[in-house]
Amino acid sequence: MKAKKKSKFLTFCFSMMPGAAQMYMGFMKMGVSLMVLFFLIFIFSVWLNQGALATFCVIAWFYSFFQANHLASLSDEDFEAVEDGYLFGMNSLPGIEKFVKDHNKWIAILLIFAGACLLWDSMASFIYYVLPDELSFISRTMRKIGDYVPSLVIGCGIIALGVKMMEGKKEENERSLETDDGKSDN
Repeated sequence: MKAKKKSKFLTFCFSMMPGAAQMYMGFMKMGVSLMVLFFLIFIFSVWLNQGALATFCVIAWFYSFFQANHLASLSDEDFEAVEDGYLFGMNSLPGIEKFVKDHNKWIAILLIFAGACLLWDSMASFIYYVLPDELSFISRTMRKIGDYVPSLVIGCGIIALGVKMMEGKKEENERSLETDDGKSDN
C-alpha cells in the first residue's frame, strides 16, 4: 500500500487511537507497531496490577498522536521520503528469527511462566465451582496468590536486570580506568 496524504481532519480523528492515523495514511508497519506496543503495555499493566506501567501507555499514545500529526503536516516531498517501517528496528523477519534463536531460553521461561499463571487462575475458578461453599476459601486463597505472584516475579526480574546492568557499567568503568591508566603511563 502506497502511503499518501489524506484529510488532516480525519488524520487528527484517527490519531486519537495509537497507530490508527499511521495506518490511515498508509504506514501499515508503523501503525501496527504503535498499536501493538500500546495494547501490550496496557494488557501487562492490568495483568500485573501495576498502574505505574500504564504511564508507558500514555507515552506511547503521545508519541503516536504527535508523530501522526507531524506526518500530516509534512510537505509533499518530505512525506514521500518517509519510509514505512516497524518500530525498534523490526523491519525484517529474519531479524526476529535471530532474536528468538538467540534468546530462546528466556522466551521459553516467559511462556512457561505466563502459561502457569493462566493455568493457576483457571484452576482457582474451577475449584471455586466444584468445592462446596464451606471450602471456597481455598479458591479465594489461590486467586490471591495468583494476583500477587506475577507482580512479585516480574518485580524481582526487573531488580535483577537493574543489578546486572549496574555490574556491567561498573566493569565497563573499571576497564576504562585501566585503559586510561595504561595510556598515562606511556
